[in-house]
Amino acid sequence: MKNIKSITLIAIAILVMVVNAFVYSPTQAAVEAGRGGPTNKWSQQPNAAGITTATTLSEQEVADLAAAIQEEYTAMNTYQAVMDELGNVQPFSRIARSEQQHVNALIRVAERFGIDVPENAGEVAEIAWSTLEDACQMGVTFEQMDAALYDELLANTTNPVLIRVYTNLQRASLNNHLPAFEACNP
Repeated sequence: MKNIKSITLIAIAILVMVVNAFVYSPTQAAVEAGRGGPTNKWSQQPNAAGITTATTLSEQEVADLAAAIQEEYTAMNTYQAVMDELGNVQPFSRIARSEQQHVNALIRVAERFGIDVPENAGEVAEIAWSTLEDACQMGVTFEQMDAALYDELLANTTNPVLIRVYTNLQRASLNNHLPAFEACNP
């Protein structure tokens, strides 16, 4: 009986890999990872479903991407400033690392589309804190502002790559960072 279960599991795993190879090709994976090769400024590429999607960004999308990068820099800098003042406290140390990952994701998109990446200006949110409790409340406010920014950016965005990245970053703010700060009670 044990051998039948093992053989069944192996057969299912092989079937999943074969189906995945047909459904999700290496070419599609490369395109979605931003490694689809150089593109013409005006070119369009079909996705796996054969639907053509823009491979360029509008001027508004370029400006919004720069704003998103700056906002994520500000979040990272702000949470680092809290740790500089109050020590390596949770959830700030974990979320500051996460904000760096957000910056990295946005930078990858900018580089994919040949957009100049803005430098980290070192800005810190203009929300005061003096205690860990104040800092946690500041984190709640900042993550709410972050989610609202992504609502604004998504309203101006048609590029599917940007929509996916913005949606994922907003989801992280609302579902991970916000609850962590709300639960932060020193």
